[in-house]
Amino acid sequence: MDSNEFHKWLIESFGEQGGEMAWKQFSSLPDSIKDELLSESRLPSPGEMRKIFSAFKAAGQEGGESAKGVINRPLTTQMALKTAEEKHFKNAISALQFDRLSQASSSANLWLDSASSTLPLPEKTKFLTPLQWTQGAVSAWASLVYPLAQGMECTAMEFFRQQGEMGYSWGVFAGGVPIPGIEGDGRALLQNAIRTNFAIQLGSAIGEMSLPTLASFDYGIRTVGGKAGALIPENLDAFAKDAQLPQEEVYAFYALREMAYARLYNSAPWIEGQISTLIYKYSRDFDLDTREARENPLREVDFMNPGGMGGIVNFSSLKAKDTEEQKKAKESLQRLLTLVESWVDCVTWRAGSAFIPHISELREMMRRRRAEGEMTGKVLARLMGLCLDPKRIREMCSKWDGLSSDVEGRDRLWSHPRLLSGVDGKGGEEEGGKDWDSDFDNLLKG
Repeated sequence: MDSNEFHKWLIESFGEQGGEMAWKQFSSLPDSIKDELLSESRLPSPGEMRKIFSAFKAAGQEGGESAKGVINRPLTTQMALKTAEEKHFKNAISALQFDRLSQASSSANLWLDSASSTLPLPEKTKFLTPLQWTQGAVSAWASLVYPLAQGMECTAMEFFRQQGEMGYSWGVFAGGVPIPGIEGDGRALLQNAIRTNFAIQLGSAIGEMSLPTLASFDYGIRTVGGKAGALIPENLDAFAKDAQLPQEEVYAFYALREMAYARLYNSAPWIEGQISTLIYKYSRDFDLDTREARENPLREVDFMNPGGMGGIVNFSSLKAKDTEEQKKAKESLQRLLTLVESWVDCVTWRAGSAFIPHISELREMMRRRRAEGEMTGKVLARLMGLCLDPKRIREMCSKWDGLSSDVEGRDRLWSHPRLLSGVDGKGGEEEGGKDWDSDFDNLLKG
């Protein structure tokens, strides 16, 4: 490419004023740097440049302080809603849906009284459209994966710093031709690129989850809806239609599950704190396999193209093998989520078997969803490789069922983490010498 072509490319990419400003800065560079930039044959199209320019400006300008952290929540929300909107048609709740779900939730609380000693919540379960769930879920997921985002950013920044040569895109950012309208040195722009990409990837993943998500606790964490959780009637109706099962039975089954989760988490608040603690522990030793990263196209990541930057976030193939501490943290998290899900499965079955004729079919469909990965959540699956073993959940459900002759004694096991070893045979010593309460206390102490 000669200088005239590059001049034209700058104007087409950034407009007359911005392009001329960039050209003036380019012209002031030493000849050796100009020759290096002109020798690049991998110039993105002006259209791609305009897109990423807009993304960078949005990342830095929208949402005030909330856009400046490791996770740009305004941009994440924007991408999540955009993705969700492409998957839904109604996004409204009819009076009939509201009435039927209200009845199902009231009945679920009554049925649970005979199957669990946990207390009902004073709050009511909310009913949300897919878009309402999506918007609320961004905050929950962003808070949960914040330590992972931090670890990933530091790792990626250090990797590129060690490489020195960043390819064409980095040369533009660091070589005196900044994107017009965006201030900052090359390092700041690279950091902005990583954060922008993370927001795009995280938002897209949450938006994709808006289609299979039927209730707030589907992924073992409270995503939205307050203490009593939430149900999504549009998705429940679609599920009932695909399963060819009565709508009222689907409503009753998922209301039972949501109420069971809500009661358990309310009676044992340490569970949610421990989930966050274990993700934090996993993120502390986050690293890349530098040999693989050097040989992989990560070095050639095109920062000018959001679609070409996925390797920074979805880098499971580049991630170094988990350390022993990471393995313990992930195994502990899988263990905790498995114990919770199996307890909910057991209690839902015992509470609803006399009232829901097709509960066996619904239970089997739930297990199939777990086996297909729908209930792990794209976020944790992508960032940690986390998955729940359906066979293990089935085994734990049988053990909970065996303890159900003494409902109060069974549910009392949730009063302290160490008591759960009576269900799966794993105690605090096998978790690394510390019980879960101790881990959480240490996190709070910093």
